[in-house]
Amino acid sequence: MKIGSNIGQIRTAQKIEKSFIAQELNISVEEYEAIESDERDITLSMLDAIARLLSLDVADLITLNKPVTGIRNFFFNHNGNSGINIHVQGIDQEKIRMAYKELYQEELNRIPRLEKLLRDNNIEFNF
Repeated sequence: MKIGSNIGQIRTAQKIEKSFIAQELNISVEEYEAIESDERDITLSMLDAIARLLSLDVADLITLNKPVTGIRNFFFNHNGNSGINIHVQGIDQEKIRMAYKELYQEELNRIPRLEKLLRDNNIEFNF
């Protein structure tokens, strides 16, 4: 079974850099490339970590028939419904972070404008 080539196909389809996966796994890029080229044996815990980084189940990596693209959300709950991690594939995470920052800044700027509008129209408000 060639799990490494499956990992490589999925990573490429998701446009994720080898260096990102290697960094997250705390291994060198060369070691990661050896995994993708099936030159290095992979432990179950390493396979699980890679699957999580690619937002897949381990079974998806093993039984892959074609590259997976698009968005898939996986929720990993390890603390009695109080902790949730969402992994999104196929979208540049830095773009998502920037969009949230811009949205947050817009909301911060909106509050003073709303307060001014209320004052200008003699509408009472209490916060």
